[in-house]
Amino acid sequence: MALRQGGRDMKATGCTSFIAWRIALIAAALTLGACDAANELANIGDGDQVFYHVSLGTSLSVGVQPDSNGLRLPTGDGYADQLYDSIRPAFEAGGAQPRELELVKLGCAGETLDDMISGGSCLYIARSQLDAAVDFLNDNSGRIHLVTIDIGGNDFRNAGCITTMVDINCVNAVSAQIATDLATVLSALSNAAGPNTPIVGMNYYNPYLGSWIVGPAGETLAMESAQAATVLNDFLSTTYATAGINMADVYTAFGSGDFTMVPSPLDPNDMLPMSVANICTFTYMCDPPPVGPDIHANVAGYSLIADTLAAVMP
Repeated sequence: MALRQGGRDMKATGCTSFIAWRIALIAAALTLGACDAANELANIGDGDQVFYHVSLGTSLSVGVQPDSNGLRLPTGDGYADQLYDSIRPAFEAGGAQPRELELVKLGCAGETLDDMISGGSCLYIARSQLDAAVDFLNDNSGRIHLVTIDIGGNDFRNAGCITTMVDINCVNAVSAQIATDLATVLSALSNAAGPNTPIVGMNYYNPYLGSWIVGPAGETLAMESAQAATVLNDFLSTTYATAGINMADVYTAFGSGDFTMVPSPLDPNDMLPMSVANICTFTYMCDPPPVGPDIHANVAGYSLIADTLAAVMP
């Protein structure tokens, strides 16, 4: 018996193990090695007319992408970079006096909420990413134009709620803990930033949808993962709303819950659910080794995230 994979035949005997392999690669992608020095503050100027866009979070916040050999590296094409590039011209042209907007990227690949609060693999002059952010916000009061943050995805992945199946009890428990820890982070950032500084968060697209392309077992896992992603993102939405912080709905922007069948970007003679087609179009989840499968957004995916963040900026 053979299964169809993007218009190609694949032996059914390897399907379950192939799904497990892809899930393991998702885990590896989210636990990128430690940053040499995530603190960029030494390079920031002190001029009164210098303002800042502070980017916080995970590997997505630093624009990680795999190179042609599959090595995952920070880039200048991430959503924070593209959002900064889009808002900078109008900001710098809009002041009564000449002013400059600089991007400060404090994110860390593989960062969890516990790492963000207590310190993790990236090195900061302060104890943790949150401490570094709070120090910077306090030191530059009145000169923070925007704070963006994504966090929680690695906490979810580390819990192992999705393997070759979905443990929905695990999903609910982990999502609730993420919400509790995120509330702590957002409270600290809001207090340091003050009421007039916009903070914009985001939820997540669902990389597990990429399992669809391996055959029937993968299709089942993709459908079940959609339920899990909805649970996580509902918790994130509620937490951001309770904190009074706008949240970019990246989950919806990626069509993560849309299973309408459309032509496949992998094979125009094949059909895929819209959600799966989008995960293949905007991430590396459907790319063959060594580049994929990889959860990170490509340039187009990061652009979509940036646009989604821009749409909810105050």
